[in-house]
Amino acid sequence: MTLSIMRKGVAVAGWFVVAILAVMASAAEARTGRRSAEVGSTGGMGPDMRLHPVWGTRVYVNETVGFHVWGWGTTVYATATFGYPPRDFGQCAAATGGAGVVVCGVKSGDVVALASESGRIRWTFRTDGAVRARPLVLGPHVFVGSSDGCLYRLDVKTGRPTWVKPFCTDAAVYGDPVSAEEAGDRLVLFPVTINKVYAVRAEDGTFRWEYHRDRPQFMSSEGLSSPTVSGDKVFVGFSDGVLVALKVQGGALVWSVALAESGQKATDVDATPVVDGDWVYSASFARGPVAVAAADGRIRWQGSWFGATRPALKGTWLVFGTADGDVVGVRKADGSAVFRTRLEGSGAVYGPVVVKDWIVVGHDRGLVLLDGGSGAPVERLAVPMGIFAAPEVQGGRLFFVGAGGTVNAVDVLPR
Repeated sequence: MTLSIMRKGVAVAGWFVVAILAVMASAAEARTGRRSAEVGSTGGMGPDMRLHPVWGTRVYVNETVGFHVWGWGTTVYATATFGYPPRDFGQCAAATGGAGVVVCGVKSGDVVALASESGRIRWTFRTDGAVRARPLVLGPHVFVGSSDGCLYRLDVKTGRPTWVKPFCTDAAVYGDPVSAEEAGDRLVLFPVTINKVYAVRAEDGTFRWEYHRDRPQFMSSEGLSSPTVSGDKVFVGFSDGVLVALKVQGGALVWSVALAESGQKATDVDATPVVDGDWVYSASFARGPVAVAAADGRIRWQGSWFGATRPALKGTWLVFGTADGDVVGVRKADGSAVFRTRLEGSGAVYGPVVVKDWIVVGHDRGLVLLDGGSGAPVERLAVPMGIFAAPEVQGGRLFFVGAGGTVNAVDVLPR
């Protein structure tokens, strides 16, 4: 196993030892994990798989009081926290077409492009707020939303801005930008935290349309639904507990459906919708997931899990995490449970992904690999301060931001 480890101003050897200890600790923890099935059991899926660290690059440093911080990487900046472990909701997007880079946003406000094979930093662009939205790579450009309220278009090779000026709003951009086509014109759609979705031209950042609902009174969770485009519709959830379908052309409302009861706490629909055929799957924070007809918003079934994440599609199943620390598999047809796995730790589970028929989730303890047939935990890779967003998947490789200030690449490989 080879780890590419870089850090400015700190002995590389020291970080190498720490990284090796982290991997050893991860293996030991995996062997002692508890669940209804033994950790390491593959439930008849075939050869065991493992999480193999490829590289880790430190893009900033958390200076904490009362917490020990360690990890892989190259230092870019320091931020202070007091008495609480830091969290970073930053995400990554891998560029295609031979660019060989992965672009990540982090809470320092930086957008960082790293070589996907080595983790070497290619360029950095600074915004004026934390970047937690997943970047959108479209050809030679990357679109990035920041909590400073602006959407930026950057050159994917150099990081230089390619619009005359960014498109700026009066609220933080938390949700992921997505692409859509309107009458032959390429649009970028993105949500902000005051219950608005904007559509701008990808070419020059000019405004095309917006849809809004009443501003949220009480935000019960830190997430935000991102838009999902399918055909001529856009599906997106809002903090008032409503999931809507909009026309890509002009943003007109097609239908809306309430996913939470009036007066219910934690009504936010912050699970980004997933479209599969004629059905849309999402969730309010109060209960979910839910299956809704894409054509008219009719509810087919609704689960009762608290804090259900965006589900991942796995054959005839949906797999999602919960705010209580569960990874759950249910049948798409009726929402009946296939498996439920409670992970060790005190935090929520963040957006599962499916890799080579296996399930991988981020958690406050790190990255967890689960058997795709039974949901049994197979291995955990310790990541300093945890992972608070779904990893980016490119083939069998995962890219993700660690809350300890690192961007990491991990392969899912046979043992």
